Amino acid sequence: MKLINILSGQKLIERRITEKKLDKRLKEGIERKLISGEQWFRKPENWYSITAYANPYKTPYKELKILLRNSKELKPILTKTLKVFYGIGIADSENIINEWDLQKQKYSEAVVIDAINQFIEGSVQGLQNLVYEYPKSKIMFKGLNAIFEDLSRKDLIPSNRKFKQTTHICLGNTVGNFEQEEIFGMFKDNMIKNDLLLLGFQLDTNVEKILSQYKKNPKFKKLILGSIGKKIKIKKLIWKWNSKGNQIEAWSSDVLVFRSKKYNNPQFKKFIQKYPFKILKEFTDKDVIVYLLKKV
Repeated sequence: MKLINILSGQKLIERRITEKKLDKRLKEGIERKLISGEQWFRKPENWYSITAYANPYKTPYKELKILLRNSKELKPILTKTLKVFYGIGIADSENIINEWDLQKQKYSEAVVIDAINQFIEGSVQGLQNLVYEYPKSKIMFKGLNAIFEDLSRKDLIPSNRKFKQTTHICLGNTVGNFEQEEIFGMFKDNMIKNDLLLLGFQLDTNVEKILSQYKKNPKFKKLILGSIGKKIKIKKLIWKWNSKGNQIEAWSSDVLVFRSKKYNNPQFKKFIQKYPFKILKEFTDKDVIVYLLKKV
């Protein structure tokens, strides 16, 4: 796999997943009574219609504030590293991190992974606009339209990289969409010693408020129903707080349609001890936290 100049006009995105495979995964999810996270975003226009402040995850606008407010601490560590983004969404926070490289040396390297191709296409346009903002700069890029679990380190590290160190980035509470052992095991396997891991997720500071922001949000309901509602024949979503799993859940009959893990600081710090990661930095904004970790 090679990085390509984002303004070259060449094919920037490698398609490794099809609608047929997504349908197969949905069928398998219905059979095991657990729908996987990529299914919720299959109508990406519904995600784009949710503004940052209307988003129950809270992370889109809180993360951006955190990154900008703490840029003096983060920039020296994150610049001059290959950036591997797990899930991209509207890419606002992610593009700030790429911009730091352009500010410093007018050169950036980015690999973007998402199961929804339209999100990668949106990130491409955002990065192309960044290059226009910084004349004579260059962003080397590769988009992988794929499921995270289908990729290994060899798929993520381009042969023509210039930066020796890699920063793996997973923002927007994407980590909360997975079984935690699954996604952190994936990070561990995809990273080598001294690689960095930048995470952003929502805290469980006020469970009732968080539950209401999901439950009473018609746009979020439309996101889920628009993506999978017809295929699973959902008539009504039942929203719950799972105190044991510390997660928001939406059920249709006996099928867990949606889930979103929420952490607290002590809980996360205890959990991460199982993995070879050292916490370097942590920044909070009330109910959202950003962690910077290093593999040791």
